[in-house]
Amino acid sequence: MTNLSRRTFLKASATVVAAGSVPAYFGFSEFKKAATEESVKKVPTFCHGCTSYCGIIAHVKNERVWKVEGHPIHLKSSGRICARSHGMAAYLYSKDRVTGPMKRVGEGKFEPISWNQAFKEIGEKLDSIVKQYTGNSVLWLEHGTHRKSYVDRLFDTIGSPNFTTQYSTCFNAKTNAWLQMTGTSLNGDHKNAKYMIFEGRNFAGGIIPNGMNHITHAKENGAKLIVIDPRFSEIAKIADEWIPIKPGTDLAFRLAMANVLISENLYNKTFVQQFVDGFSEFKRMNMGYSPEWAEPITGVNADKIREIARDFAKYAPQAFIEPGWHGLHSHYVNSTQTSQMGIILNALVGNFYEKGGLMPSASLQMGHLDLPAIENMPEKGARIDGAGVTGKYRTVEPSRGIAHITPLLVQQGLAKAVFICNYNPLRTAPDPEEQKKIKDAELVVSINIDWNETSYYAADYILPEHYYLERLEHPQAVSGHISHDNPQLALRQPVIKPMYDTKNTLDMLKGIADAMGHKDLYPFTIEQEVEAAIAPLGITFEQLKKAGTLEFPATVKPGFPIKKGKPALPTLTGKIQFSADLFKIDGKLGIPVWVPPLVEPDPKNDHEFRLIHGKQPWHSHAMTTNIEQLMKLSEKYQGTFMWLNASRARKLGIKTGDTVTVRSNIAKKKVQVKVTELLHPEAAWLPSTYGGFSPKNRTANGIGVNFNDFIPIMVDPLSGSTMAQEVVVTVAKEGN
Repeated sequence: MTNLSRRTFLKASATVVAAGSVPAYFGFSEFKKAATEESVKKVPTFCHGCTSYCGIIAHVKNERVWKVEGHPIHLKSSGRICARSHGMAAYLYSKDRVTGPMKRVGEGKFEPISWNQAFKEIGEKLDSIVKQYTGNSVLWLEHGTHRKSYVDRLFDTIGSPNFTTQYSTCFNAKTNAWLQMTGTSLNGDHKNAKYMIFEGRNFAGGIIPNGMNHITHAKENGAKLIVIDPRFSEIAKIADEWIPIKPGTDLAFRLAMANVLISENLYNKTFVQQFVDGFSEFKRMNMGYSPEWAEPITGVNADKIREIARDFAKYAPQAFIEPGWHGLHSHYVNSTQTSQMGIILNALVGNFYEKGGLMPSASLQMGHLDLPAIENMPEKGARIDGAGVTGKYRTVEPSRGIAHITPLLVQQGLAKAVFICNYNPLRTAPDPEEQKKIKDAELVVSINIDWNETSYYAADYILPEHYYLERLEHPQAVSGHISHDNPQLALRQPVIKPMYDTKNTLDMLKGIADAMGHKDLYPFTIEQEVEAAIAPLGITFEQLKKAGTLEFPATVKPGFPIKKGKPALPTLTGKIQFSADLFKIDGKLGIPVWVPPLVEPDPKNDHEFRLIHGKQPWHSHAMTTNIEQLMKLSEKYQGTFMWLNASRARKLGIKTGDTVTVRSNIAKKKVQVKVTELLHPEAAWLPSTYGGFSPKNRTANGIGVNFNDFIPIMVDPLSGSTMAQEVVVTVAKEGN
């Protein structure tokens, strides 16, 4: 890699785009003149660089994307975007995109085929699998749920319940706990807060541009920000205090905070009496969790725990513990209990539905197409991954499933056909050598835009989807992460025509369903779907296309939901349930109690560390690793380096820039090291991005290592997550 600054990268992106559009019969001076005179078309849409899906405006000249900027009213961007968003726009012109449907003809060998051939062969093979093994042997894996309504129609026809998201590798513990205890999900009202605790949460790394605007606005008004994290993360740079907690012990910290609130009568008794179910039982079981009990577990001084609990109560209800996302919620065996304690602490100070506390997302009631019913719909069996199934993973949300055990399902003969859409489990799920075994299914179809590891090593067919700047999608209600009173609706729409022989997923499913004999299963277009969705909203398709994002009158007001004089959350009692009924099965308590991490580094072994990971501000896990311009930033900032604590590194004779060998029970890799004081001594920290190993994704291939390389496939018993930080590695300097 060569030197390239961020500013140069942005300029280079535009230059590459421009140079690529020079027609062969133009001299450069003529092109420059034509390019200068050509008008710029501005098309609003939204980004695909991470799940924030920030609103953007693409500047298009000569049918080429010139640059992108933040949409001024979109909740997540508010006029600003991050480096990832710029990089994703430049990736439209990547040399590593798959330019048409492909069929595997050998190890690492593919041949181009027509769409008709792809649909015929896939449809006939899928039909044969369904007839031989039932539809329950068919699995769909997707990053998110954007295409779920399309997939559901095919799966209803063949009898498969197995739509699965990537969430088990991301945040299942959070959504599961919130569903069981509150029946809803709330966000921090950062802008109006006076006291914010970010524990394992990093808005400045997993960037939400407008979220950072809200936080800095609150701090300008005097709010305090406390960051609790083993690593001095990007958001810690603006915090009033950084508390480097021992990794895996956040549950103990939260149990002790609750103990202080209750034992010192600092909790909101009126709120608890009115809106909480199960407080007495929780109080009884929490009595032993004093700050002194938590101090040796967490490494945080008991007085500091008391101070934070007291300040939290002092500023409530304009105070909250950030509900969180990936960090904490897929990392440990106790992640679900940790998430439960986040809900309980917020409820104890009575900040639910309070300005400056936790508030709901504004929502919209969209319409839908009135589609013909599916005739002779077969009965669906139980999910093959066991999510929601008694005797297997009863407490895991069946709507999300357990994505990372797919290779096990293939080996057990339960998954015969696997569709993988906008997702790359071979790089983003634990143990890539095991994930490669997905290829042993009788049919594997990858619907992705480039030659990622899953396409290259596991797919029988690759069906390239239109790039996000080339396609129209069902409109999206903008919500999540940050509080906002006004509902918003955003549209992803094409800013240029598709460059290659690609399709949208709806047309792919139409082709496959037709080939299976299910004619007219999708008797609609995406345009008709959009028209139906916005019909109740009093807007036109043209208005939405022109605006990109529309905002509607406020629908959110403070105040706990009440119906007929009683609490009306969608739970059994209508209240916040400290004892989650579903978690009581199999003799479990339903109330969070201390659960120690599964593994611990041996304190007497200088070479042992707990391996933890996190995002960098210019990458979204492996999604952006093949973007050349973003990898230039990685080089500039030594982004591929593994962090080690200075005192621990000194004992091993390791300096910044040294290469070390990292070894777990399943892998041995080499990586360069950054030595720093800004990391808990027990931890070794890796960025979550690198370690690409697809030869056809040429920028990412062979750069850095990935935390998933070192983790065996495990399943959190309550929420089904990966427990991705329950791994101990040894670190040794190269040559020792």
